[in-house]
Amino acid sequence: MEVEAPGGKNGVVKSMTGFGRGRSAVGGVEVVTEIRAVNHRFLDVSLRLPKTYSCFEAAVRRVVSDSVKRGKVDVSVTRTGGKGGLMDVVLDLDLAHSYHRCLEELRERLGLKGDITVADMLTLKEIVTPVENDERIETEWPILDSSIGNALNALDQMRMTEGAALWRDIEIMLLSIRKTVGDIAPLVQQVTSAAKEKLEKRVQELTGGMELDEYRLVQEVAIIADRSDVTEELTRLQSHIEQFLSCGKEGSPLGRKLDFLLQELHREVNTIGSKSASTEIAGKVVSMKAEVEKIREQTQNIE
Repeated sequence: MEVEAPGGKNGVVKSMTGFGRGRSAVGGVEVVTEIRAVNHRFLDVSLRLPKTYSCFEAAVRRVVSDSVKRGKVDVSVTRTGGKGGLMDVVLDLDLAHSYHRCLEELRERLGLKGDITVADMLTLKEIVTPVENDERIETEWPILDSSIGNALNALDQMRMTEGAALWRDIEIMLLSIRKTVGDIAPLVQQVTSAAKEKLEKRVQELTGGMELDEYRLVQEVAIIADRSDVTEELTRLQSHIEQFLSCGKEGSPLGRKLDFLLQELHREVNTIGSKSASTEIAGKVVSMKAEVEKIREQTQNIE
């Protein structure tokens, strides 16, 4: 069953964390694959394969990387069943003759009694050597491939379930920031009006009630308004939020794109906080910073 991300019909947001186990058996051979995935900036695949399957390492990496795009992935494969069909036995006759001559010479020089038997010869190294039959090993690739595929499917189900939950949390936080942006917008004009009143009052106090130069006052207010105007930052912040929300419709892999958008969100929120002279806006900025930090923690888990 496919788990849909709440961001849209087509997008499937996946977590980088999960576990999957797959099994495949044919005849007397059973292959079990276990895959564990955790957070990582890039894709890092570690394999533990039976020695017999070492020739499949490149193919296994390709299969895993086709399914997982980001995260640290540990793949462990175990094989049970007879290996007779995978091995050949090689007899080194030249080496056996050399060993035999040495044993005969040893017997003659030391005056030893008894015959040199096959059992004696087999205790010597490398006369009979088992070697892997690559052609026969290749016939087991479909079993291994099926086992890995089953494990990846189970892993994906867990990653999609967790990813959907992560995205729901992120959406809630993004909508909270968007609401705060809407609350700040009308306060910007109030900041300008308050600055004008404060400046007029201060000038009156300093000049002892003298008539003010209205043109000069307007200039000063315009300078203050320009320095504290965060309209552009609010517009860009709103745009980044909408882009962030739309990522859910695209589906994973999107972690790196979210990292970039998160940097932009953080930059705009910081700029609003540094430019605004309003304590009310400053309080809302603190709230937005807290939400951005929570989003950062969640995006670190998304593929």
